[in-house]
Amino acid sequence: MRASLVSRLLSLCALVLTFPACMGTTGDQMVDFEAIASGPADAAAGEPLSFDAAHGWQVTLTSARLHIGALYLAGATPDVDEEGSSCSLPGDYVAQVVQGREIDLLSGEAQPFPTLGRGTTLEAHSAQVWLSGGDVNLTNDPTPATVILQLSGSAQHEGELRPFTAQLTIAENRVASGSSAICNERIVSPIPAAIQLHSGGALWLRVDPRRLFTNVDFGALEAQGNVYVFKDDSSDEPSAQLYQNLTQDSGLYDFSWVAAKP
Repeated sequence: MRASLVSRLLSLCALVLTFPACMGTTGDQMVDFEAIASGPADAAAGEPLSFDAAHGWQVTLTSARLHIGALYLAGATPDVDEEGSSCSLPGDYVAQVVQGREIDLLSGEAQPFPTLGRGTTLEAHSAQVWLSGGDVNLTNDPTPATVILQLSGSAQHEGELRPFTAQLTIAENRVASGSSAICNERIVSPIPAAIQLHSGGALWLRVDPRRLFTNVDFGALEAQGNVYVFKDDSSDEPSAQLYQNLTQDSGLYDFSWVAAKP
C-alpha cells in the first residue's frame, strides 16, 4: 500500500502520514517498529489444521493464505453509532504499516512485513486491517483483483467428506446498487487493540482461520465436479457467511505488542 494511495482516503492529519503535524505535541515519541503476522499459536507450519466447525462439520484446512494490504492503529474507540459510518476511525491515527504481505494462516511462526511500521508512543485503543492490493478506494484497482483469501481443505460430517476451495476478492463483485464505498468492504474496523508502542518491540497480528467458518454450513455449499466451492460473491449462504466472517471483526484478528521481535 503506497502512502500516496492512503492519503486519498483520509485527511492528512487523520493519518500518520504527516506525523509532525498531528503528533509529537503531548510528550509522545516517534517509534519505528517491526510488524509481524501469523496464524494462531497452535498452528504448525507445514501441517494441516483440523477443528470442529458449525452444524456438526469437522474441517481440515490444508492451505489458508490471507493478503493484508496495511495495518493502522488509532487512539480512539468508536461509539456504536460511529461504527461502519466511515472508512476512517475517529480522532488521530497513532501507528501505521503501509506495505502489506500474504500471510500463511497455517503457521504460528512470525512472518514479518517487508517494511518497518511507524507510530508514536501514544496508546492505541482500536485497529484496522486493510484487505486490499491497490488503492483502497478504487473498485477496479488492481486489475485483475487481488485474491484476498485462499483456502483449501475438506469438511466431514456423518461419513460424508466434502473437499472445498475458496478464492475471495473484494472488487466489483462486492458492490451492490446503492451500497457504501468499496473501502467499507476492504477495511475491517474497528478491532479492539489496547497497545502502546515502544522502541525495540514488534506489533503482532494473529489471524485464526477457524474463525472464518463461524456459522458456515457446508451442507448448503454447491459442488463443482468433485470439489465444493465457495463462490466469490454472496449469492449463497455459505459463501456470504465466509465473506462476512472475513470482513467483520468477530475475533478473527488479534493484535498484540511483544517486547522484542521473535
